[in-house]
Amino acid sequence: MLTDGATIIPGKGYIYTAEPSTPRPEYGAEAPAPWVDLGHTSEEGLTISLEVEKTVKKTWRNRVGLRTTVDEVTFELTWMGLQFDTPNLMAYFGGGEVPEPGVFGVTGDFDKPYERALFIRLEDGDAEVDLYLSKVSLGPGDEAEISPEEFAPLPIKAVVLDDADATYLLELMAPHIGYPDKPVAVSRKAKTRKTAKQDA
Repeated sequence: MLTDGATIIPGKGYIYTAEPSTPRPEYGAEAPAPWVDLGHTSEEGLTISLEVEKTVKKTWRNRVGLRTTVDEVTFELTWMGLQFDTPNLMAYFGGGEVPEPGVFGVTGDFDKPYERALFIRLEDGDAEVDLYLSKVSLGPGDEAEISPEEFAPLPIKAVVLDDADATYLLELMAPHIGYPDKPVAVSRKAKTRKTAKQDA
């Protein structure tokens, strides 16, 4: 179906984090506490990467391939944080400590994952698409290149993790998505999810 309203040019983007499994905020609204706004990010926006490595299984009688098996799934989101504050430094270094006001300490405990929930708003005027991920592991996405001609960036990578308390790895929300009058098949056992508004 040709739907012009299903297209989006996200002129603005908002990225929020919270503790893993925090209920997703209401669609189209600023995320309330305990969600933390990561503030300014690069104009390059957001990169979503989903790679599924498969092996083709063949038989003596079927050399083309009889079936496939999934070997590895890599699901990641990356962006450039531009604010050198505690939430962004925690996201880039995968954790850390604030031992005193005005000081951020990198502990070097890189074996311990820094897990958060993510809520992302992609805004195009009155149109909007929201993304909710109940559990990700945050850390450095690349080298932080400091240039006198650009904002100093913090390349942040979010590796999507499976959350036992969630039905989906990722939820996308927009008025034009879905068919409410038709049943939707799910591949995993359905769980009851509350929104932040329902919890209030």
